[in-house]
Amino acid sequence: MYKALQSCAIMALFLLVAPAFAADKADDAVALITLENGATVRLNADFTWEYVFLTPQTTSATTEGQAIESQGTDAAQTQAEQASQPVAKVQPVVIASGPVVGGAMTASAMDRANLLRTTAKGGAKVSYLKSQWDSKGRLGLNFELSSNSEENYVIIEMEIGLFADSGELIKTETVNVWQAIFRVPETYLRKGQTRNSETFWIEGIDKAQWSKELMTLKIIDMSSR
Repeated sequence: MYKALQSCAIMALFLLVAPAFAADKADDAVALITLENGATVRLNADFTWEYVFLTPQTTSATTEGQAIESQGTDAAQTQAEQASQPVAKVQPVVIASGPVVGGAMTASAMDRANLLRTTAKGGAKVSYLKSQWDSKGRLGLNFELSSNSEENYVIIEMEIGLFADSGELIKTETVNVWQAIFRVPETYLRKGQTRNSETFWIEGIDKAQWSKELMTLKIIDMSSR
């Protein structure tokens, strides 16, 4: 799947050289692509991708009914006659939003939380592996890393967003999910390799409020040799 995403990203980025296309795009999104499993991802100009969630927006007839009642008898009758006429069906507008809106995870994102436990950039992929708690009440997180890149990564910095079972953001942590040893090539993350991260201990998380293990991951910086 990742190779398909990478190919699509390269093809989509080719479109950025067209001035007309560049002028029309106000953000970093290049394209929206629906995967075989039904999930939708947004390809970004920096070779990253992220899941988005499609939400249908519909209008309500309640407001129209209240407006009719507030008018005079003749106006209400006219409105009622017009309402009795056949009305063409209007397709609901579908919008794409990220998993977090207003500091909280959306309902759609919570329903497919497993999709948010993986992130990728520059040919490297990071996936949530497991969690644990220590005697001090700290949350320990472990991740799995893999690479399909020709680059030899020595540092991969990642942002972790942790959310309560209600969807509210608890806190954001930034970690070096991969940290190689300087001038020790065997510690670099290379093409075709799969490595496990160290355990990252995070304070301030209530175990009772984190049973759904809601999180978002985003690679924010990478260094290679």
